[in-house]
Formats: sequence, structure tokens, C-alpha cells
Amino acid sequence: MKEETVIKQAQEGNREAMRILFEENKKRIFSLAYQYVKNSEDAEDIIQETFIKAYNSLHRFNVQDGNSFIPWLCRIGINCSIDYLRRNKTRKEKDLIMNNLENVTSTDIDSNPENTSVQREIREKIDQTLDKLSGQQRIIFILKHYQQLTTKEIAEYLDCSEGSVKRQLFRGVLAMKTHLKGLILENKYEMQKI
Repeated sequence: MKEETVIKQAQEGNREAMRILFEENKKRIFSLAYQYVKNSEDAEDIIQETFIKAYNSLHRFNVQDGNSFIPWLCRIGINCSIDYLRRNKTRKEKDLIMNNLENVTSTDIDSNPENTSVQREIREKIDQTLDKLSGQQRIIFILKHYQQLTTKEIAEYLDCSEGSVKRQLFRGVLAMKTHLKGLILENKYEMQKI
């Protein structure tokens, strides 16, 4: 069934259509929320909050305007994630990193202890570097590289030009490269020595 049809049915109160929208998008929203809160349980809570807010405001979403549902839903997910962080800003950075490490799945890491250590170090550095980006750069970086949204979809979500998105994305990627350069080169050198 086409997304447009499902959305229209959900707007008319069809619970099955809303369930379909939830099932098709819950992993995307979980991933998005997890990038902010670094905790699976909190990300699950944000999924629920996101879909409750989406359900309550779905009547305002206009399918005929050519709007895409995913950027609209991602905007709600990001806002819920930011609200969550504001409510819980007393959480210590150390707790966030430990939660992040505890939630790494076996498919994310190699069984080789040296590779596991290197991958965890890289993951920590990426998370720390993401936290150093400006709010706009961080959102754009996450939407582009973690959610695989197009530049056009991101611009639509942020209500700005595609050129602005490209500039912020370029700056964010450049900052990430700068902060990660030493780590990647060090790890590459160590791998070659082995």
C-alpha cells in the first residue's frame, strides 16, 4: 500500500494504518533517538513519545502538498530527543559513554579483542566529536549519515535551503575528519605493524 494512502487512512482514524506507519518507521526513530541519548531504554521511550505526538498532530500533516512523511516524523523524533536531554541534563558524560558501550551488540564488534577495543575507541571518539558540533551541524550530520535522508529532505525538515544544508554538512564532516584524523591514522599504523 502506498505511503500516501496509509497516511490518509491514519488521519481518518484507522488504527491499522497507524500501526503500519509505526512498524515501518520505528527502527529509524529508534536509531535517531539513540544517537542523542545513547541508551536503548530511553530511545524506546522516545519512540513512544514520538508516535504519540505524531498521532496527535497527524491531522495537520498535508499529503497533497508533496510533503514527505519521514522528514516530518524525524523532526518530531529529534524534538522529543532534545526535550528528553533537556529534562535529563544532569546525567553525567561518563554514564552516557558506559551506556553506549554496554549497548554495543555482537554484530557491531569483532570477536578479536584488539579489534573490539579499537572499535569501541573509535565509537567513543565519534560520539564525543558529534557532541562538539553545533546543534544544526549535529542534526544535519545525523539525518544525512545515520538516517540516510537526502539533502532535499533535510532542507524540507529544517525549513532552509539545500545550499545551507550542504554548507553545514560540509563543516560538520570537516570537523569530524579533523577530530578523528589522528585516531584513524594511529589505528591504521598499529594494524600495519601487526
